Parts: sequence; C-alpha cells; structure tokens
Amino acid sequence: MGSLGYYWPYQVATGAWHMQQDDRLLQELRQTPRVVLRFYGWEQLTLSLGRHQLWAEGQAEGDLGIPIVRRPTGGRAVLHQAAVDQAELTYSLGIPWQHLQQTLPSLKRTCVYDYCCRFLLQGLAELGIVVDRPHPNQLYGQERLYSDKTSCFAARTRADLSWQGQKLIGSAQRWQPWGILQQGSILLRPNRELWERYLPGSRVVGIYDICPQAPGISSLIEHFLQVAGKCFSVHWFPVSNLFSNL
Repeated sequence: MGSLGYYWPYQVATGAWHMQQDDRLLQELRQTPRVVLRFYGWEQLTLSLGRHQLWAEGQAEGDLGIPIVRRPTGGRAVLHQAAVDQAELTYSLGIPWQHLQQTLPSLKRTCVYDYCCRFLLQGLAELGIVVDRPHPNQLYGQERLYSDKTSCFAARTRADLSWQGQKLIGSAQRWQPWGILQQGSILLRPNRELWERYLPGSRVVGIYDICPQAPGISSLIEHFLQVAGKCFSVHWFPVSNLFSNL
C-alpha cells in the first residue's frame, strides 16, 4: 500500500497521561519520521483546554469538580466523557513534514488541515454520514467567531466537521519544524445535559445519534484505521508501547 505507519491500539487512561503521550508522540517524529495514529478513551469525565486558551484553571477545577488538562494542540475547550459511556472516541495523528512535502502540492495550513481530516470525512461518508459543506465565506465568518468561544463545539473551523449545524468532530493541530500533531474528538453519543452544564452553548451531535446502526467502538476504530491507511498511503504496524518500540 505504501510506507510503514505506526498504530497505537485503543487505551483508556487519565487525561493527564494521554496528553503526555500525545506530546511525546509529536517529539518522537524527530527521531522516527513515520505517520502515527492512536485512538483512546478517558478514565473519567474531563475537560481539556487548548494549548494557549485563557482559563482560570485552578478556580475552574474547583468550581467544576472534574479534572482539567491542557492539550499540546490549540483550539478551545472540549468535554470528554468517561469511556464507559461510549460517548466519544479521541484520536491523535502525528505526521512528519517529509511525508507532507512528498504528498501535498502546498503546505499552506488549509491544505494540511484538509489532508489530515480526509480520513475522517471519508470514514463518515462510508458510514452514510454526509457532513455540512459550508460556503468559504460562511466558514470564514464562523472561524472569526471561534476565538471568542469557550467551547470548541460552539463554532466551527476548517478542521471541524458538523452535521445539520451541529458539531460532530472537533480537531486542532500543533506545528513543529519536524512534523505536526493533530488531536481530535469524535462524538459518538454525547450527553447534551453534561455539555450544557460544563460548556454552555455547545451544539453537539454523535455518530450514533445520526446513524444508530453504526458499529461499536472497536469496529469503528478498525473502520477509521483502514480508511486512514488508504488516505495516507501507509500500512499500519501495531505497537503496544509506542515509545519503547520505535
């Protein structure tokens, strides 16, 4: 199919541990320039903040009563439900620059975002879910509003996918000279009451809300993994411990 890529099997852990692993994933691209993809779940209800998002963290955590972590990528706040709820699937994608340079005609941010999100767009389409395709002028207006929002799921950027005006997948990136990290939240069956309690104004919808016959999490992961392999022209090599096996 193409070059070798690394896939880290699904894991459930604390938000702090996952953020640490994703940051290490990005750093490892310097030594091992391979496409890396991982899916994971959260041990408990957790709020994640964008890398540069302004937030009174200590006060907020005391007020909210749930853990708060800061992502290595940008974007706005995301509510992550516990894996036992089967309400969300989080992914992290690492791509070295040399792969992008060999694949894309342009390294403009819009081009890179479109490339990184292609496996999500195609994966949803194969499930029968056709996402919104807003006019560029409409999308520009939403992106201007995005920076004023607290919740990632209260507005849309180019890296996000929505369905009938409700956000389905939110993604954000971090660029380094050797590669990029994209983190994203794929909603499956979000609890709207929880979202409104912790991140008011969020407009959320899940894959199972739209497509009740969609496969379970393990099959859904396999589905997106196969689509990603085709989109990135890689064949996946599973690693049980990413950093000790590279």
